[in-house]
Amino acid sequence: MKKISQKFFYKNLLILSIPLLVIVIILGSLSIIITERYVSEEINKNSNETLKRNSEDVEFLLNEINQIYLTFGTNKDVTMYLKRILNTSEYSLEDTWRLNMIESLLNSTSFSKPYIQSIYLYFKNPNKNFLASSDGITSLDRFYDKKWFDSFLNSPDDKLSWVEVRDLKLYNFNEKGIRVLSIFKKVNDLYNGKSDGVLVLNIYLDYIERFLNASTIIPEQKVLILDENNRLICQNSSGNFPSIVDINKYKDNNIISELKSADYNIKYISIVPREYLYRVPIMLLKITLLLLALSILFVIFLTYNITKRNYTNIRKIIDIIDSAKSTNAFPPLPPEYKDDYSYITYNILTNYMEQNYLKLQLSEKKYKMQAMELLALQSQISPHFLFNTMETIYLKTLALTGGPNNVTKMIENLSQILKYLLSNPNETVTLKEEIDNTKSYIDILKVRYRDKFEVMWDYDESLLPCKVMKLMLQHLIENSIYHGLKEKEGRGVIKIRIKHKRDGEIKIAVVDNGLGISKEKLSQIREQLKSDFDFQEHIGLMNTKERLKLLYDDKYNIIIRSKFGMGTAVYITFPYKSKEVSHDNKSI
Repeated sequence: MKKISQKFFYKNLLILSIPLLVIVIILGSLSIIITERYVSEEINKNSNETLKRNSEDVEFLLNEINQIYLTFGTNKDVTMYLKRILNTSEYSLEDTWRLNMIESLLNSTSFSKPYIQSIYLYFKNPNKNFLASSDGITSLDRFYDKKWFDSFLNSPDDKLSWVEVRDLKLYNFNEKGIRVLSIFKKVNDLYNGKSDGVLVLNIYLDYIERFLNASTIIPEQKVLILDENNRLICQNSSGNFPSIVDINKYKDNNIISELKSADYNIKYISIVPREYLYRVPIMLLKITLLLLALSILFVIFLTYNITKRNYTNIRKIIDIIDSAKSTNAFPPLPPEYKDDYSYITYNILTNYMEQNYLKLQLSEKKYKMQAMELLALQSQISPHFLFNTMETIYLKTLALTGGPNNVTKMIENLSQILKYLLSNPNETVTLKEEIDNTKSYIDILKVRYRDKFEVMWDYDESLLPCKVMKLMLQHLIENSIYHGLKEKEGRGVIKIRIKHKRDGEIKIAVVDNGLGISKEKLSQIREQLKSDFDFQEHIGLMNTKERLKLLYDDKYNIIIRSKFGMGTAVYITFPYKSKEVSHDNKSI
């Protein structure tokens, strides 16, 4: 007995430990891989968002030059006046007045924006005069900043705009100066389109650096801006890059994202150390190892308890089997089963009763099948016999009466209905065929009931080729007449509407103003429609429902609304089909 118990223990230990260990290892590995990929994607996403924000913020500053250019570079009167002023040293009173207005406009633009250090506007002139914010008209020889002019003269003719980082020295004793980002935009002559001057916008570089620092989300992330020759324009406080940056040197140990400017020849770079990517996966690896150790201890404890319980339960099952072999009395059925062993015990005791119950069900089903077969045989009548007989009656009546009349018309309608009715009931027909057959049926009923009712049709002729179930309308109209209009005083109305819904379904509504249905009877009919088919009073409606179910599965709906004394409405929706549909719900 002790050896058997040990065998159970080791077997359960393997059964429980291997799947649990595999799950922990797989989940741990997947979590590390997925987390690493997620962190990498988040880094790229955050980097791209950071670069996008930096691009929007920086280019908002750079685009300031376009607004200034519209005022001073494209205004014909302003440019011509400035060219004349820059080419002379003597001003009239009117020149002084106009010049003050232009200087005020330039100064207001510069002083109203805290990030603008200064603005220069130069048109070619022999005196090298230009207009500077806060200084007015001045000469290059007397001005403290001359390097911008050299950049303009050395620029290629086809280069219309560019940016440079410069150290602006306001005074001779100021060795370091102020670092600015200068945006150059050439001013073209309004008549020949050639370069005639330049507009220079100087922006404080530390203002842009504050943008880069404020947008940084990831710790240790370095954000920098380079020109087209990879010269460093600006970087955030985490960066310590040289004046010329080779990005390829940093690709091995960093995750690098890049965004190029569409309007300026600059690019925004984000650099995040790869060690930041592996912080979370390493932490998850430690957690996985800890869970693995705890799982092993838990499995050992669980295995011991399961082995002890299983051995006791197996002993009980063996005792029950021995009792069955010896025909001794079975122990009482357990009130419920909570595990596999109690389930086995329960099934052993109930097996005999279930077998007897199944035999009884099979006998009942066999009896029902025989009854259905007998009913089908009794309802079989040769379609050809009936149709040929109606044709013979029609010809005899036509011969006796000497020509077409109401009787021959009724026989003709009845013959068409029989031909339509006795063809393959599983086939679908076009909506036009169904409407034509229904009208023949209505014509027969009108002869019988004379002016008892009238039928109003409302349908879109584009739906006539649509495939529908055969005899869908006849049963509904029959119900309206026999249950609604037959006993009603006065003339009744049946309205038939056929519409194509937006969701691709066809909706048929048959509405009458007959006697209506009481609430109790209406509830009973609705319950019958929810149940399986049975031979009840409303066999036509039930037959329609069952055939719809066979043809369209659950993609149909029947709704009945009625108010006693006012009338009844039946709504049927089903999928729009343009091809033949059989009862196995496949297009032919």
